[in-house]
Amino acid sequence: MPLAVVAIALVVGVFIGAVGVGGVGLPPALTWFAGLDPHTASGTSSLSFLFTGLAGTLMYARHRAMPWRFAGWLTLGAAVAALPGAFVNGLLPDRVALVPLGVFVTAAGFYNLLSRPRPPRAIRPALAVVTGAAVGFCSALTGTGGPVFLIPVLLSLGVPAVEAVAAGQLIQLPLVAFATSGYALQGSVDAGLGCLIGVLAAAGVVVGARIALRVRRLERFAAMTLVGFGLLVLTLTVASTGSASTS
Repeated sequence: MPLAVVAIALVVGVFIGAVGVGGVGLPPALTWFAGLDPHTASGTSSLSFLFTGLAGTLMYARHRAMPWRFAGWLTLGAAVAALPGAFVNGLLPDRVALVPLGVFVTAAGFYNLLSRPRPPRAIRPALAVVTGAAVGFCSALTGTGGPVFLIPVLLSLGVPAVEAVAAGQLIQLPLVAFATSGYALQGSVDAGLGCLIGVLAAAGVVVGARIALRVRRLERFAAMTLVGFGLLVLTLTVASTGSASTS
């Protein structure tokens, strides 16, 4: 495995644990540095997020920061929609799924960065299930962990950042399990690479969660991270497309 992928896995884990959005950088990184096609990169990334989701859930639960009831409703919706999202990904042309991902994450980051702080609010179960379903489908479609879509939505709805990040850890587990199953049925998972990346990223999650539980103004930091990762996805996607067209 290239050293660049090792470094990226660790960094991705830290960001997933801290702000829940590190997974957005992994599929394009695997396409660019490991030579995987976009669909296999998405499937392999989904497998690795089983490790990060478990590590993050245990960390936030240990510190009693996990909103179990709220996260449970989100997870219910996500689990139902993940498998269809993975199948739709297999029907899309290479790299198409990464472009809307980059645009969405960048726009969401700017929105949360520039908007005024919103008072904390409780989300009704029905809205939580619908939100989870949308997040589950989009996450499986793009091969990213649930938090990359969930965090900007929850921040926009006024959910406190720590609760949003904690819920994002739990939602990954059934979501990526279903998504990985869908990719595996299409032969789009590198199991060995996915497990290795997952172990490395899980170590980073432990560090990231410790940071999140101590940092003030986590909402602003999360929004800035969204912008950065969104631009990274768009840059890597354009670069890999240009490389493919000249080869």
